[in-house]
Amino acid sequence: MTTAAVVSTPPRRADRLVGVDAARGLALLGMFTAHLTNVDQILVWTDPSTWWAIAAGRSSVLFAVLAGVSLALVTGRDRPVRGRGLTIARRRIAVRGVLVALVGFALIQLQTPVAVILPTYGLLFLVLLPALSWRRGALLGTAAGLAVVGLPLLLIFLPELAISGQTTQQVLLYYPLPVFAAYLLVGLAVGRSDLSSKRTLRLLAGGGAALAIAVYSLGEAVTPGGAFSYGQAATGLRDYVFASEPHSSTLVDMLGSIGVALAVIGVCGLLAGLDLGAAGGLGAAGGPGAAGRLGAAGRLPLRLLAAIGAMPLTVYSAHLLVLAVLYHSGFLDGLGPAGDAGVLVAFAAGSCALGLAWRGRSGPLETVVGAVARLVGGRLPA
Repeated sequence: MTTAAVVSTPPRRADRLVGVDAARGLALLGMFTAHLTNVDQILVWTDPSTWWAIAAGRSSVLFAVLAGVSLALVTGRDRPVRGRGLTIARRRIAVRGVLVALVGFALIQLQTPVAVILPTYGLLFLVLLPALSWRRGALLGTAAGLAVVGLPLLLIFLPELAISGQTTQQVLLYYPLPVFAAYLLVGLAVGRSDLSSKRTLRLLAGGGAALAIAVYSLGEAVTPGGAFSYGQAATGLRDYVFASEPHSSTLVDMLGSIGVALAVIGVCGLLAGLDLGAAGGLGAAGGPGAAGRLGAAGRLPLRLLAAIGAMPLTVYSAHLLVLAVLYHSGFLDGLGPAGDAGVLVAFAAGSCALGLAWRGRSGPLETVVGAVARLVGGRLPA
């Protein structure tokens, strides 16, 4: 074990992993798509009108995996903190978890047609505090175990959850804790890797894509169309394992979605490595001499996504506030596919404007949550 592996304080790294920010921005836009368009239809690659379904489920999984990556980034990245530094980091994350959950519970009260994911994240920040000191093997092994038992646990408690209140359903039914704990643990393991290494990013991109293709192909071969319905008598063990319907929490759904998430993180990191121009080293994942290899047309989308992804709590909360106004005013009623697409474009443009206004820095909610976490969690040792 190297000396760097047992440091008691997090390394003071000023750079951001812009590829991670960009992937998070893409996850946010994907969730907007799921909230504003018809993603419940079956994805048919030969029918462009069904392509919205790509965002279903996979966007929230990507967001969850990236939440795990973020936990790793604030606790030393590939050189995890130890000792007093870890104790303080856990306190700060606990405070963040409570605040994020409170924001989520407040957003649920807006009564939008969206299942708010923030309370689940906040609770998982608390539940997974012990995992911050685990090695990657333990993280992935526990994630695998949760992937196996997640759906059976959900089915056991499904009758009670089906008659529970809206808040309980949003926290425990739409985003089951065991299932999403698995996603965060995978992200934590990813964040414990060297995400500034092109080799690591290539492995994530290639391995994630291969996993997604293999798993979804197997699922399609066994359960064509991937349809899955909880509680129906005709549903058998085959469906519980191989159905690929988003949010179904089957093994195919979970593994396929994880593969997509890993591929997106790897690709975004590699693209960030091609853009080391302005912004003081946008590509923390790149290396010397890479500047200029990504043209202006390629840099702009990456930077916009990174600007959005740098302030996920603010952007997510703001989009639900606006959505609540549009939903309760009846503006969204009967818009049709073209109208839904127009609203989605408006939300994306507004998010980009918000990200650019903060110049890729943490947003106001992130700043407040971070300040409270530092105040309550304690100061890092010098």
